Amino acid sequence: MQLRSMKKIIYSVLFIFLALNFKSNVWNGCSFFEGFQYDSESLVVGRLLHSQKHGLFDEAGLLGWVHSVPPNPNKYLFQYEACFYDYPFDSYETYYSQSGGQAFLYGLICRLLTGLKGNAALQTLWWLISYSTALVFVLFIYWVQRRWGWATAIFFFVTIGLSQWITAFGRNLFYLLGAFYLPFIVAMWFLQNHEAKSRKPLRATFLLMYATMLLKCLLTGFDFITPALVMSVTPWVFYAIMNQWTWKKFLQQASIASAGVLTATFSAILFLAVQLSVVKGSVGEGFEYILWTFGKRTYGGGGDYASVFTQSFDSSLWNVLVTYCKGYAFDITHWFDFPFWKIIARFSYGYCILAFAVISIIVVFSKTLRPYPVFRRQQLALTAMLWTSILAPLSWFVIFKGHSYLHTHMNFIIWYMPFMLLGAVLTGSTLWFLMKIKNRTM
Repeated sequence: MQLRSMKKIIYSVLFIFLALNFKSNVWNGCSFFEGFQYDSESLVVGRLLHSQKHGLFDEAGLLGWVHSVPPNPNKYLFQYEACFYDYPFDSYETYYSQSGGQAFLYGLICRLLTGLKGNAALQTLWWLISYSTALVFVLFIYWVQRRWGWATAIFFFVTIGLSQWITAFGRNLFYLLGAFYLPFIVAMWFLQNHEAKSRKPLRATFLLMYATMLLKCLLTGFDFITPALVMSVTPWVFYAIMNQWTWKKFLQQASIASAGVLTATFSAILFLAVQLSVVKGSVGEGFEYILWTFGKRTYGGGGDYASVFTQSFDSSLWNVLVTYCKGYAFDITHWFDFPFWKIIARFSYGYCILAFAVISIIVVFSKTLRPYPVFRRQQLALTAMLWTSILAPLSWFVIFKGHSYLHTHMNFIIWYMPFMLLGAVLTGSTLWFLMKIKNRTM
């Protein structure tokens, strides 16, 4: 009983530390925290302002920006100023690329909290999103702790706290980071605790994956959709190896899970097309816009696009991939003044990939781990899950090359869906186990 109470206290402390970090960057692991992606988030703020004046369902609930007369030269900043200082506005510029479910939810929360608005509304919502993001990662830490113990769990907790990209996205009202991980977390919970006991596991798998991915799409649209899709089915790789499934069972289960998330994605596309029909006139025009914006983010496809987008279509895929490998997973150089510490205080994703490859080779070939078959099988399952998950970021870099070329200020977050997370767990758990073995033999 005391042990259970102690665990609750520890998880509560981890939750509080992560929530504070996502809300205010208290660990100072992110040097670009203030104002990060305020342009995207301003769409949500603008929608909240418009909803206060015209209702939650006006303009089909779509996101957008409010405008004053004369218009403010910085429309992104004006959304916050209008919110904080109650500036007047008289027009609304609609954003058509996602359903705006997150802003609808926020607007509903503000109404339920007796007309919450202005700075109080934004502060409250930033806290709520910080809490939700922290909860998602604490649930993942719980899974790690149950399987690998507290040492690995704490190591993973520190890597999350020092991750500049997770910290930067952690409270953003537009991206609602926790929603991307919802299908992934639910899948692990289901496979860990309920799949073997379920009387109709395939039906349960489909419904769970459909519901969670549909919620993700309604709340955050189709940003980073391919990483979210791949991430959601990676738990089946881990549990297929852990539970020694046959190939037939694995392929059946993974196919049903894939069908669930894909069906949810197409359902969300249809929902967006219907929304767009309200403002554009027909469902056909809605689908036409969706195809146009898909081309803008990928390879063009013959559409009429501005020159900045045509430049992204002609960019080298190899150069895009190299750019994202050279980016920094951890960068705390702003902590130090001494040149040597600045050199070792940051690690690129390319170096992380190499480190994970070395750890994976140790897991597969090390004779030290062979006398421990249960642990080794778990590490092999995690290794397989890790290298399957690298398809998640690569899918976006390759398929959505145009978006990746233009958005090097933000797209590094998809390395954490969930490749970097699993790599941290594999590294921490393997090194800790090898250290314990060495201590026993001394």
